[in-house]
This record gives sequence, C-alpha cells and structure tokens, in this order.
Amino acid sequence: MLSMTFSGVIAYPVTPLLPGGGLDVESLERSVAQLARSGVDGIVVLGTSGLFAYLDAQERAEVVRTAVRAASGSGTPVGAGISALTTREVLQHAYSAENSGADGLVLSPMSYIPLVSQEIADQVETVASAVSLPLCLYNNPSTTGFTYPVELASELSWLDNVVAFKDTASSGRLFHSRQLLFAQQSEPGTVHGASRDQLIVDEYPTAAWHSGLAALLAPEFVAFHRAVADGRAEDASAWSAALRPLLQLMGHERPLSVLYALAEVCGVRTSAPRRPLLPIPSRGKRALADAVAQLRASGTELPGR
Repeated sequence: MLSMTFSGVIAYPVTPLLPGGGLDVESLERSVAQLARSGVDGIVVLGTSGLFAYLDAQERAEVVRTAVRAASGSGTPVGAGISALTTREVLQHAYSAENSGADGLVLSPMSYIPLVSQEIADQVETVASAVSLPLCLYNNPSTTGFTYPVELASELSWLDNVVAFKDTASSGRLFHSRQLLFAQQSEPGTVHGASRDQLIVDEYPTAAWHSGLAALLAPEFVAFHRAVADGRAEDASAWSAALRPLLQLMGHERPLSVLYALAEVCGVRTSAPRRPLLPIPSRGKRALADAVAQLRASGTELPGR
C-alpha cells in the first residue's frame, strides 16, 4: 500500500462505458495505467467524474479493483470515492475499497435530505474508526446541498486518519479565506486542496489540485502545477491563460456530460454517461476537439513540455 496524502495533482478519471451502458473495464484499465505514469501525484476513481452515483455496489468494486491493478508498480497511489446515501453503504464501499488495495478514500456528505453538521461528524467518525486508510473530506455543495463549515472540517481533521480536505468556493477570495481559517484550526499537516477546475486555473493554489480535467490533460496540469509550486509566476500565468478557453467552453455544457465528451476527444474509449444524463450536442463536441487541439499546439511552447 502506498502513502496517500492527497497533495499535488490528484486526477479523477471518468469511468468508461460501453455503448449499452455497461462498464468498459478494458478502457478503464488502459486509461488508468497511462494516467498512473503521467506524473500526477494521485488518482481517485469513483469521484463525480467517475459517475459513482450512477453505479451499483458491484460495479464500484470492479472499478476500484481494475484501477488498483492498472496502477500497480507505477508508484502512483489510487484512492476511491465512497460516498453514498447511508452510512451503512459508505462503510460497505470503504471496506470494499480497502480490501481491493486502494490507498485512500474520499468522502462527501451525500444524502437525499441535506445533512447537518452533527450527522456529518457522526458519519466521518464512524468511517474513520472502521478503516485504516487515509481519508479525504470533500466539500461539494453543488451536488450535496451541504456546505462544509471550515470549523467542522478542522475539527474532524484531528481524527487519526483524516489527512486532507478537498474544498471549493464560489470565488477565489472566499476560497482563500477558507484556506486560511482551515490552516489556523486544523491539525498541522492536514492538506487543504482545491476542487473545481475554474478555481484552480484562475487562482492556482499550491497544496493540492483535485481535478477531473487533470485526468484527461495530465501533462498540461502537471506542468502547470510545477510552475506554481516552483514560484514561476510568469510560467503559471501562461498555463492559466492557455487552459482558460477550454474551461470557458466547458462551462456552457452540462458538467458531467461535457467531461465524458472531452474524454472521447482526448482518446478515452467511452460512451456518454448513463441516462437520465444526456450527451452534449455534436457541435459542442467538435468545439471541444478544436479547443483541445489549440491547447496542445500552444502547450508545446510552454514551460514543462
């Protein structure tokens, strides 16, 4: 088992699907194997990008087993999302991921009825006491209906195996204020990472980038992050400018559907996500292909490529 701190570039790949909607295990294994050797610092399957909410327990277990096998020997840790509607299901996914060889877990407060802080704390404490894997807490209010209070995440960071907080905010100013408060109240060494690609590209914090886009454009994101981490402001600004047009284009489409379309553009064999989610229009997919081609053409002249 590898040490997973959830720092650096953490890539969240899509879960490839066959035309009939079944898992494309061969495509998943191939894409994770390539990603694991791309320079990213970690991989997490079964995130939002990985369609976890639309897969059953057996499919989720198969995704983890496949990803762990594909990344074996690469030195890149593989984590798994374990969010579910009930704590019982969360525990089942956590046990399954641990038994399948995952190196870490990511947990967001998913529920039909939005949870309150006491319920979140109870779930996290239950999971943390039941498994030994490093645990990353996730603030994803756009899908969970719950905004993680920084004070709650900070309190939970003192649990033995809570090692990171994957966070987002509606603006860079708000994100940085949350980051500062978390640093003041959390257990020292707990990593505060940024989710949401627009926030990463516009603000580029240093500690950790959690990104579905990074799983498809790993060389670009790795080079970008290294420029930020090394304090090369001019280089980081150039990468930010190069990535921004693609992000703006993606912002006009359905979030998960556009990521699956982008995956196809980037060479991942997959069909669209499962219904009721619908694919983006073909004109949108063509626009994505043009934007990726432009990014890669300009990227050859940027630092780190």
